Amino acid sequence: MSMIKLENVSKYYKSEETVSVGMKNINLEFSLGEFIAVTGESGSGKSTLLNVISGLDGYEDGELYLFGEETSHYTIADWEKYRGTHIGFVFQNYNIIDSYTVLQNVLLALEVQGYDPKTRKQRALELIDKVGLTSHKNHKASKLSGGQKQRTVIARALAKDCPIIVADEPTGNLDSASGAQVLKVLHELSKDKLIIVVTHEYSQVAEYATRRIKMHDGEVVEDKKIKKPEDVKQKDAPKIKGMPFHTLLRFTLRNLFATPKRLVFLVFMQMLVMVAFTLFYTFRLSSIREMEVAQSQRFPNVPETRVLIEKRDGQDFDIDDLTYFNNIRFVSNVYEQGLNFYNSTRLYIFKSENIHTWGNSTYMDGMYVEGTDAASTLREFNIEGSMPIAKNEIVIGHNWYNYQVGETVKIGTSYSYVYDGVPINNDDFIGNFVISGIDKTKSNILYFSEAFLSAEDEVPRYIENISVKNSLINQAYYGFGFLFGSNYHNLEKSSIDIPGKVIRFDDGSGDPIEYVTTQSITFNGYIYNESTWSTEEVLITVEDVHIHYNNVTYYATMSGELADIIKDYVLDQYSHFYLSENRPVLSLSVSGLSAGNRAIRTIDYEKYRVIYPANIPDPTGGIFVFMQSLFTGVFLFIFGVLLYSIVHAVTKNMMKTRQKDFAIYRSIGTNKTTLARLVVLEQVFIALISSVMMFIVLYILGLYVPFIYRIIQYMENIDYVILIGIFLFFGAWLGLRFNKKIFKQSVIESIVLSREE
Repeated sequence: MSMIKLENVSKYYKSEETVSVGMKNINLEFSLGEFIAVTGESGSGKSTLLNVISGLDGYEDGELYLFGEETSHYTIADWEKYRGTHIGFVFQNYNIIDSYTVLQNVLLALEVQGYDPKTRKQRALELIDKVGLTSHKNHKASKLSGGQKQRTVIARALAKDCPIIVADEPTGNLDSASGAQVLKVLHELSKDKLIIVVTHEYSQVAEYATRRIKMHDGEVVEDKKIKKPEDVKQKDAPKIKGMPFHTLLRFTLRNLFATPKRLVFLVFMQMLVMVAFTLFYTFRLSSIREMEVAQSQRFPNVPETRVLIEKRDGQDFDIDDLTYFNNIRFVSNVYEQGLNFYNSTRLYIFKSENIHTWGNSTYMDGMYVEGTDAASTLREFNIEGSMPIAKNEIVIGHNWYNYQVGETVKIGTSYSYVYDGVPINNDDFIGNFVISGIDKTKSNILYFSEAFLSAEDEVPRYIENISVKNSLINQAYYGFGFLFGSNYHNLEKSSIDIPGKVIRFDDGSGDPIEYVTTQSITFNGYIYNESTWSTEEVLITVEDVHIHYNNVTYYATMSGELADIIKDYVLDQYSHFYLSENRPVLSLSVSGLSAGNRAIRTIDYEKYRVIYPANIPDPTGGIFVFMQSLFTGVFLFIFGVLLYSIVHAVTKNMMKTRQKDFAIYRSIGTNKTTLARLVVLEQVFIALISSVMMFIVLYILGLYVPFIYRIIQYMENIDYVILIGIFLFFGAWLGLRFNKKIFKQSVIESIVLSREE
């Protein structure tokens, strides 16, 4: 029984305008041991016959029998199996993977048929030696001569150990010596195989041919037997075991690293897109998160990089507590003397030149800081100068106020101090500090040294908010009044020294005081509570107040002694406004809001009280957060589509350049499923490499650009997983689409298209 039989087989080529005949009504049979030469002019149908026989192209009419079985019902998978088990190819244009070495090209055929991994390489080397290319086994195919490429293809065909080898113009691009060598190898193979050679020059194969078929205008015009072929017993075709995963993995890596420029380009492009999308996403996310929260008024000095911890039983922290917090993943440092940060009081920095006169008084004004932190949280390359070491050294920065390295400043708890020509008492300040470094990021955070923050006696049991205290004093001196007669009179502290508890009405005429009376006076005023944004009435009765008047006016002044009585009463009654008790507190250093929130979720709330002052929910931010989220969602979609369209266009073009390679994979029997897995694995590796590169780039950017460091903290692990998953999905989807498109074409159509493109 013949191996291949054609009965009235016809093949047509259709275009938009015409239909041309490839071959028509072909009736031929082929058997093992034959060396068949198919000749004819260009366009006579030689190559079409070869392509139909080998399953590279389909047919429209008639029937093709393979081992007695009809093939008109064959699916793509059936033809793949047939090519994989029965056909070896040798083409005029070589159809070799140029990016592979000789050894890799031959190994590919062995891998496709599931050849034993332990002997696979040895078998490939034997075949390479058989075609005389051992010295070139590690050379890239693109560097080989035409004859060497053709011999590589023959070795690859031999690797499949298939019963049929078809050769389309195998000597067409070779010199006579190389051509003769190729034909000699093919003749040696014909002893136990069916060899079909298409050639323009019959004379080249005349000494080897056992049969000659001549074609003209798609028809067989001659079928002549030259010599009797040797009797060959048909062997079972090799069984395709399929490509195991580890082999597919090796196949994938070989494909990627065989074209390093392409790999670098794809990784670089995808990494840039990932970085761009991540930065945009985290920027919008950070804006939304920060809009949702407000700073605690009770702890104005605690930025988003610090979390405060108290024990619910009020006891001091022991070594077990410190170890517990040090072991929390998102905590970088734990400060036992957390009170040294001055969490509850707004701090101000004073320079000696910040002195000005207003009316009869001279003031020293300070610049407020937005928070306090440990210098250990800074990166040294973000500092001009040096890190603070001594207790009295600090680092500070400001957007528009210029500080100088080495400059000495005062730090206080009030925005202004009255100077009045008398040197200000240093007890009014936290102390004098030397600026050892300037924060280049201009964050307006005051950074203390480790020596200052670890000192056990730095902060007293009670700490005063000088600004609030001065406000209360001002209200006591200028915000009270009293009833005298039937009228209410406002009262303020006199600017001149008056002994005793005295109130004076003076119309400014300079007339002497004529009347004096002594009474018990009840004074009333209204104290503003900054924490509740409300006022509270205060009443105080003072005995034996002397009232001096000659002409009662609306305003009155009081002596310093009387003013101090009212002041002392107000400060005593409202000490909770400006005094806070310093309970033992830890300060935890975190990298930002995102890390802070993740850290506090791991803390035992039954044992500890957690205070995160920079993360207080803002009830007024709801509508703004909604609008911002809506805008962000729309913009992310548009931005994502734009970036994807770029990746899609570039990747699609890169895929097209591999059309020839995919056609070659198919020609040697690689099936659709294997190639689908290949493109998916390639995209997985590209996405993973791009992700690693993205993390490296973001880390470097975070080191040198504080803004980027801050916003990328909002990216959680799940966000990165989703981002990488999106790239994997779209990359795999694009690859599978390409694979599906390729398999809608015959192998020959794919090869022709790859040449045209």
